[in-house]
Amino acid sequence: MADSVTYREKRRKDSVKKFLNGEARRPYVLREDISCGLRDQANNNPCEESESINSLSCVCQETLGKFAETFRSMLHTGPKLLNRASIQQPKTANKKYRNINQQNKWLLDNVFDSYGNYSFCFSCIKNILDVGGKRLHRLREIKRQQASAPTIRVRKDQVSTEQTCNVVPPATVTNVLGWWVSLENSSIIELHNPPKLHHGKSNYSKEDLLTRFLKFIDNNSQPNGRRVGSHGPLFFLNSKFDRINAPSASEAGKPDQWKRRSLVYEFVRTLEENKSISNGTAKKWLKMYRPKHAICPKKTDYCEMCVECQEQKRRHETISMRLQQEGNGNEDEIREYKALSESYGLLLEEHKMDAANELDHYRHQTKKNRSLYNHLEELRKRESKSKEEKVQLQELTGQITFTLSLDYQQSKLTPHWGFSAQPSETYYLRKLSHNIFGIVDHTLAKNAVYVLDERAGGAKNADITISSIDHYIHQQIPSWARHLCLFMDNGATNKNQFMIQWAMELVERNEYDTIRMCFFVPGHGKNDADRLFSRISHAFHNNDVFVTEHLLKLIRDTLSLSDRCIHATSRDIVNWKGLLAQKYTSLKEITRYRDFLIERNAKGRVVVYHKGCCYAGKYAHKELLKKNVDAGLDLMGEVKNFTYEAKGMSPDLSKKKMADLVKMYDKFIDPILRPKWLPASYTTTTPLVTTSTPSSELAREHRAALKKKNKGKKESK
Repeated sequence: MADSVTYREKRRKDSVKKFLNGEARRPYVLREDISCGLRDQANNNPCEESESINSLSCVCQETLGKFAETFRSMLHTGPKLLNRASIQQPKTANKKYRNINQQNKWLLDNVFDSYGNYSFCFSCIKNILDVGGKRLHRLREIKRQQASAPTIRVRKDQVSTEQTCNVVPPATVTNVLGWWVSLENSSIIELHNPPKLHHGKSNYSKEDLLTRFLKFIDNNSQPNGRRVGSHGPLFFLNSKFDRINAPSASEAGKPDQWKRRSLVYEFVRTLEENKSISNGTAKKWLKMYRPKHAICPKKTDYCEMCVECQEQKRRHETISMRLQQEGNGNEDEIREYKALSESYGLLLEEHKMDAANELDHYRHQTKKNRSLYNHLEELRKRESKSKEEKVQLQELTGQITFTLSLDYQQSKLTPHWGFSAQPSETYYLRKLSHNIFGIVDHTLAKNAVYVLDERAGGAKNADITISSIDHYIHQQIPSWARHLCLFMDNGATNKNQFMIQWAMELVERNEYDTIRMCFFVPGHGKNDADRLFSRISHAFHNNDVFVTEHLLKLIRDTLSLSDRCIHATSRDIVNWKGLLAQKYTSLKEITRYRDFLIERNAKGRVVVYHKGCCYAGKYAHKELLKKNVDAGLDLMGEVKNFTYEAKGMSPDLSKKKMADLVKMYDKFIDPILRPKWLPASYTTTTPLVTTSTPSSELAREHRAALKKKNKGKKESK
């Protein structure tokens, strides 16, 4: 009987035996679920498994038989497909329709090896899975074409979950899972093209352009600094592309400069006249092969509330429209989705109206206080005043409110090449960050800009905000002022507990009678400080700014004669968080309110009145002064002891950033502009190379000497 066993059967039995003994990776199958099923069977019935291995019967039933039910249960799902089938064949509306495409994918992955050979007996596949012979022959040809087709080389972090089955491991690898885990995210791997399961027209008919398309994407992309594994994209396309779709027929008359902002249009321009790709092809290829690449987002503020309302409104409109067209929903469902759509539309209009009313209130208050101050100055300049004018002047002095708009500008990095061409080596190097805080005084018609680098105060925080405002009101606002109003956006650096506590301290010391803080609707906070910042940004992007002094000079040139630009240091920044915590408690649910008024109540205690809207509503009050506070506690007297310099809170730059700054200043910037606080240059002891006459050879020898010296330093480390 042993002589009747064929070579193929003996080889298959040996493979299963080695697999169950742990000597082989998998027994003539490619899918891990079949391997696990066979292994579980061996663990549950070790005796029966050993008998089946030693027996002379075919072992296909052991593997395929366990997945026959799963294969047959691959059916079309969803009411849309079943409804379509019932319309086409009314007599067989309850019939279950097989998902042929899903079954074919399963067969390609499980019954063939990577070269297109059968992993099981041909007759067993037909009988166990109930599959026709012509169908198997056709799928076998597809598998062979896939095996012989050229592969695509991509990075590991660019492979999506759906593409893992198309990964081609090296021939020498036995443990594929271990090999995959050991690879780094930047490792280059090979991918098979997914096979065509039908002969109709599809995006895969242009596979000859795929390599060129991926090369075009890689050449027009750059990393955005996110870590591998983050939710968002890791690469942004060139900022000149603002969309993927090519211009439509109705947009054919638009200028070529506008058309070239399309990714598809620009790529088609690089192809021959008779070749092109569609918008769907480009999107599908990006999703399959470059899922971590995306259009660079516009650098502008946006309101999350507006976006959410618009998306929900469109979503429910679309659902109700589809239910009506397809006839799948009843009238109650359609009416419910329409009501939700209209409700979100009304909510969006109310939100926009709220932002518009708040902006009108802001404009009205600033103009009113400016006109009152001008009238006050006119009365003061009059040499001879009547009794009524003196009374009016006294009333205006006690009533006028000094209104300020406050905001941060986007941090500026130095050294910055704005006029000169930027050396490519500096693009990814770390630069020194500068915080820019702007104050617009509407009452006095003045502006002030505070500039400090990260060595003085670190990142933007409440300490920098309060220190800048406190310095301005004590230096610029007249001492006779009794009322103050601050307009800010909802950023955490502006709207926080310490700002409220600082204002309470000023009222507690009788420096002001009232201090009001108004915060704009989130996402709609466009105040007059943005105009100030736009001039600074325009000048910054068109000039070389290598050191802090350059930045200060550039800002001063954009300001008028009455405006000021102040360079703050660590001795000017106060640790208000630690100072105010000694006397005041926190205001709960501060994020719910946008208007805060600090003044004394009828009992003479300083309290905080708050409400949710700046232009309407009633105030509610809250006391934040701690109980049993020492009456002699003078916070302002301790300010000098709480500065960043006195506390030793000035942050130091990281070693990597310091090394990057040294590299940029030593290689690309005039030595005269080199900051004194940078460590000693590594080129100060560069060996000199002399020749009889200056030539390009002198520069080559000098570069060679530098490289040799740097290489020796690295080896010594």
